[in-house]
Amino acid sequence: MINNKKLFKTAAALAIAISLLAGCSNGSDKEAGNADASPNVTASASPDATDDAGNEGASSSPEPSEETELQVSEAPSVEDAAQESAAPSATTKPSAETTATAKPTPKPTVKPTEKPAVKPSAKPTEKPATTAPSQKPSPKPTVKPSQKPSPTPKPEVSDKVKTSDIVDKILEDIELPVLMSVSGEQVKDSYYFDPSELVAEGSYNQAMMNTKATELVVVKLKSDKHYDAVKEGLTKRAEDIIKTFSQYLPDQHEDAKNYQIVRQGNYVLLSISHDQAGIKKAFESFFQ
Repeated sequence: MINNKKLFKTAAALAIAISLLAGCSNGSDKEAGNADASPNVTASASPDATDDAGNEGASSSPEPSEETELQVSEAPSVEDAAQESAAPSATTKPSAETTATAKPTPKPTVKPTEKPAVKPSAKPTEKPATTAPSQKPSPKPTVKPSQKPSPTPKPEVSDKVKTSDIVDKILEDIELPVLMSVSGEQVKDSYYFDPSELVAEGSYNQAMMNTKATELVVVKLKSDKHYDAVKEGLTKRAEDIIKTFSQYLPDQHEDAKNYQIVRQGNYVLLSISHDQAGIKKAFESFFQ
């Protein structure tokens, strides 16, 4: 409404100003000398301008009529009207009291929730029934040996081997010092047993020289039960030789300490030499 009234007043003032200008242009020829008598449009537009103009030329210019003054004073000047028409209407500023627009609240970052561990709702109350086979498989027959294999019997030692043959074989294979054979009471005195009671046959050989500890004896037992007695007598003979050479000839003393007694069935060997392994091998070769 206010804008409409202003526009209306502006249009009325323009119309009055145009009519005044037209009247002034028509009477300009008649009143050429009284240029100051016509009211100044620009001066009449504002009340201050009219007052100044009246004071300067009050004696010469005729006073305008009251109606004209009222119309001119009420109408705004052309410049004001132009300024008012040119100036855009003021837009209503937002009040300072209006609160600022709310900032958009940040969207909460949704963290992935942990996946719940899927637990079985309930354990099966019953085990699935397994169909049992109609018939049990027959067990495989275990083949057991009817009899344990008996150990292979050792070949029986022949009693037909002569002790003299064994001694000859040893002397052929092993080089020994010169030996002499003993018998009778000398055997009983040297070997601490009676050969006629314990031994079926035997060969007793001693070193001929008293600087040698060599000894070679092979006997054949009359029975297995005589072995311990014969072994005891042969052991005493070896100990005597060790004792004899303990005071001199260290090499012979060492040979005596390494004496050996070997048995094959009813055959028993006593030897003292520098090659005990060779003598044993030759002795056992008769019983293989």
